[in-house]
Amino acid sequence: MSVNQQIWAKKCRSPWLLLLTMFVALLPLQAMAAQAEATVSKTVVAVNQVFQLTVSVDTAINPNSVDFSVLSPDFAYGQPSVSSSTSLINGAMSRNTTWTLALAAKKVGNATIPAFKIGSSQTTPITISVLKSSQKNSTVASNQANVRITAEIDKNTLYVGESINYRVKILIGEQLSQASLSAPSGDGLAVSQVGQDAQNNIVQNGRRYLVITRNYQLTAEKAGKIVIQGPKFNGSAVRGANGFSSGITVPVNEDARNITINIKTKPTDYKGLWLPTPDLQLQQTWQPQVSNHNDVTTKVGEPITRTITLRIKDVAQSNMPNVNLTYPDTVRIYNEKPEYRTENGYSIMTLKQVIIPRQIGKVTLPPLTINWWNTTTEKQQRSEIKGLTLNVIADPTANSQFSPPATITPPATTVNSVKTITAAGIWPWTTLIFALLWLATLVILIKKRQPTIIATTAMPIKSTDVMSILEDAINANEPIKVQTYYQQWRQQQYSALTTQPQLLQQLDNEVQAMMAAHYSASNSSWNKQTLLALLAQAKQLTVTKHASMALSNLDPQ
Repeated sequence: MSVNQQIWAKKCRSPWLLLLTMFVALLPLQAMAAQAEATVSKTVVAVNQVFQLTVSVDTAINPNSVDFSVLSPDFAYGQPSVSSSTSLINGAMSRNTTWTLALAAKKVGNATIPAFKIGSSQTTPITISVLKSSQKNSTVASNQANVRITAEIDKNTLYVGESINYRVKILIGEQLSQASLSAPSGDGLAVSQVGQDAQNNIVQNGRRYLVITRNYQLTAEKAGKIVIQGPKFNGSAVRGANGFSSGITVPVNEDARNITINIKTKPTDYKGLWLPTPDLQLQQTWQPQVSNHNDVTTKVGEPITRTITLRIKDVAQSNMPNVNLTYPDTVRIYNEKPEYRTENGYSIMTLKQVIIPRQIGKVTLPPLTINWWNTTTEKQQRSEIKGLTLNVIADPTANSQFSPPATITPPATTVNSVKTITAAGIWPWTTLIFALLWLATLVILIKKRQPTIIATTAMPIKSTDVMSILEDAINANEPIKVQTYYQQWRQQQYSALTTQPQLLQQLDNEVQAMMAAHYSASNSSWNKQTLLALLAQAKQLTVTKHASMALSNLDPQ
């Protein structure tokens, strides 16, 4: 040790002086260690391609010390992730603070990541080369393949008025937000979405994709070559997210390919309503069921239900034909609203009609024929359903004991019969005793002749039963039963109602209004209370007439 060193050691024997000396000696070393650095994962990128920026400083510092807003003019960026670390190596302690965030360049050209000032130090600027999409390398192409869209159709040639199914599939291999898909389009095409989107997952080349499938119905409205413009997919992808970064949202735009189709015009020799389709099915059912369409026996007022079903493939619902049938005046027709649905590429229409014969005799219900063009064989075809020949007879219950159908159990009613006495004899009015004795004898005679008396008073019992079941059918909102029982009750009470033609007409009109409200195409409403009130008036009228007839029979002659 030299003399100077020995003198310095003596001066530093004081512990406080030694500590101060060491602290002063470390200050310049600490200042020299605080170095800031910025790095990127790549310097050549495509527009909207995500890459990573890392900024670090080898000291512990406030996480808000870096202002990343200077990136805004040329870059989109996500929320930075900040990490701090401390290490001790060979007795030397070091600290580090790192910021990691995702970037994406906004436009083609050279973009500069500016210098970041951190404390007394700052990073070095970085220049990024931003290329067009067509210039991107295989890594960029792989990144863009995270979202793909495809489109396909059943056939490229069809006729005017014919429809095809257009399927769009979107394969999504990354996290998306705010996604939307436009519909395909084309000059001379009517486009409508069919059903709801379907979703499933597939794996391609070891990568999992979410597949969304959407179907459209395209209907040709004019002949010629038409280009179907593919639908456009727009959304935002969250890219660059990892354990150290929240990622960045960048736009994703993908278009399906355009498809050219050939539309043929209607053949000049075709006759009838133009209806091009590869398959048409026309069916019908009758209720009650019939086995022989040429001879079916029914009664006046007894309803028959005809259900017609039309299934047409590759035809829009708006192009379905209207079913118009002309029925004779001897029947009353009530049409329910047609029901429409789609199933396996078919548009299906179901039409229900209620037919009620109004008078006896032969009645011919019309058949239905539909001409259509078979697009597979390119020939005209005809589909037909048969009509029905009815032999309408009078309702036997109109003049005999009423027997309701087996499907209906008439309510139990208590009937007070009016007994008709045909021979009175000489009335003993001289004394009260002889009168009582005579009445007792008369009661015994009436009991012995009960079967004959009931037979002669069958009409009041029958009309009461019909009225009771008719009122039950009205309250149960069963229009077909109301129509049937009303006709039977009307025939039974016609003679009693002839004195009130206005009331009879009101009853007829109200029953027709009920049937129209239930089975016509209009959404009209009907109040059952009006019909019940009219029937109550008619009931009072018929009861009064029967009572007067009974009293006249009891009047001794």
